[in-house]
Amino acid sequence: MLGYAAAVVAASTAPAAWAGCSRVNLATYQIGQTSYVDVSADDEPGKLLRTGQANGEGKLLLTCDAGPVMFRGRWENDSQDRQIPLTVGGLDAGVGIRLNMQEDGRGEDRPFPHEFTRGMAAGEEVRSDADTVRYEIYRTAGPVRFGKIDIGRIAQSTVDQKGGGLVVFRSMDIFNLILRRPTCSIVPDDLNQTVVLPEYNLSNFATPERATPWVPFAMRVGACSDPLGLIATFRFGLEGDAEPGHPEWFTLKGPVNVALELGTKDKRTMAPGREVSMNALGTGERYDFNVRLRETRPTVQGGTFQRPVRVEVEYL
Repeated sequence: MLGYAAAVVAASTAPAAWAGCSRVNLATYQIGQTSYVDVSADDEPGKLLRTGQANGEGKLLLTCDAGPVMFRGRWENDSQDRQIPLTVGGLDAGVGIRLNMQEDGRGEDRPFPHEFTRGMAAGEEVRSDADTVRYEIYRTAGPVRFGKIDIGRIAQSTVDQKGGGLVVFRSMDIFNLILRRPTCSIVPDDLNQTVVLPEYNLSNFATPERATPWVPFAMRVGACSDPLGLIATFRFGLEGDAEPGHPEWFTLKGPVNVALELGTKDKRTMAPGREVSMNALGTGERYDFNVRLRETRPTVQGGTFQRPVRVEVEYL
């Protein structure tokens, strides 16, 4: 009788090796290279404020094995929202950003966050030559914080590594993006106004200050939607406009021994060519000033005059 020995072959239960990629270089995409974003507290939430893009640098990023590989685009804060907030000094800036990634200058334009699987050939490379990261900045709710947006990574691209795990191979970083206030302005007609003084006689100077009564005038704000924290600096005339011996007053031609004095709302003298600063006012409000005549030395003599005064206004 013949005997037969039974051979038992056990199937291996060890997992197959993961398909994946190895990182060669990290690509960094700078969002904003000294880019200004004009924004106002009056802008409605959702208003598009600025668009831009960052392009690839022509680097070899990955080499991959054969098989399906998972690619992911994620916000650094792990948000699943289409838009994330930006900050100034660690506080919400009142604006948000959206990103889109288009690889190699072709194919799908993917918004962040995203993920997709791609079948890779053995040794296939991923490069950044024609990559484009597009960004859009929108107004969000809440107050606006002006200044430089906090720098650093806001998003990343990752890929499966061979054997498991993930590796970052693209980094989207805020570089130099600045939120800027809209320009403030003065009503043009007020910058070119004529202030009419009444007729005076010698008795009008018979006061302790040897001066006529103050006459008010004003300059209205044409536009200034975000005055909080701004300083308006006015400069009337030049230092060369000063009356000899009285540098705080303006010379006059016509009346003898008479000079012109300009004053602030509270009647503080504004000397020719000297800066006078005050808190900025909002649209439609007004800066109030005063003007009068001063006796420079005894024996005033009458006369008529027109005295142009140059006005400069700067907001800081």
